[in-house]
Amino acid sequence: MVTKKFTSSELLSLKLLDINARTKFTKVGKEIRQSQQRVHYAVNAMLESGVIQNFYTLIDYAKLDVLNFRVYFKVSYAEEQKIEELINFLMSEPHSAKIETCGGQYDLFCSFFAYNPSQFNKILRSIMEKFPSQLQNYMVLTTVVSRYFGRKYLFEGRYPQDQLFVGGDREPDKLDETDLRILNELSQNARKNSVRIGKVAGISSKTVIERIRKLEKNEIILGYKPLLDLPKIGNKSVKIFIQYHNVSSSAEEDLIEYLRFHNNVVFITKTLGEWNLEIDVEAENTAELRRIEIEIRQKFALLIKEIESIPIY
Repeated sequence: MVTKKFTSSELLSLKLLDINARTKFTKVGKEIRQSQQRVHYAVNAMLESGVIQNFYTLIDYAKLDVLNFRVYFKVSYAEEQKIEELINFLMSEPHSAKIETCGGQYDLFCSFFAYNPSQFNKILRSIMEKFPSQLQNYMVLTTVVSRYFGRKYLFEGRYPQDQLFVGGDREPDKLDETDLRILNELSQNARKNSVRIGKVAGISSKTVIERIRKLEKNEIILGYKPLLDLPKIGNKSVKIFIQYHNVSSSAEEDLIEYLRFHNNVVFITKTLGEWNLEIDVEAENTAELRRIEIEIRQKFALLIKEIESIPIY
């Protein structure tokens, strides 16, 4: 459920952009039977208010022959300036992909890409050595595969797009420097147009379009999504961690299918480490998030050994 009072243009535009954030405003307008100008105004209003912070590209890192490591840090808050320094350092670290502040027993979540565990270990060690008094403890989870289910609650029912698989056992593709420049530009803003990308990559806009289509066809680019500031639409987010009691492939598939069609589950990640599954849940309030966690625990009691959640801020 979304509690923010969207205009009809904003909500309809947001729905279509959640499916494909690169959709042109002319096409969005045709789909929702409104003018291009109204769509443009609605999207700009959401950007200016911060409801939409940016548009990101969902890239399958496995196709780039890298691994994804998820690190949860326990941080000492002795000096606020040092915390800001830590976050800025993580943001500038070349291998970091995503940073979130969180609650519970951990304070920061950071996702890293590395070519192998040895490289990741060096990255983590350098961070720990630079901030020995701020970083008290950490938990590392290695990503096996992630599944993106979409924000079904925006549609009050089934998401009009099939699930997207990120990572897993994929054969890497060989990309040239031009492909990498295009991916880099799209990773910063999924709506960046082909003319601007072409200027950076040193190719024509037509070639950019052809290259992007090939990257999509080869499932290197999986989709384009809006980055939302959830509190501004009246929603909260948690990560639910699950450790299996009896590992059964059929029981796990039952759980995943249940989560796939759950209205509030947006993303799940199979991991190696302390936990077997990480679930990203978005809901209207803390009570609803708690109800969802209890519901999962009770419904799959034979599979679940431990369950824990942390709020994402």
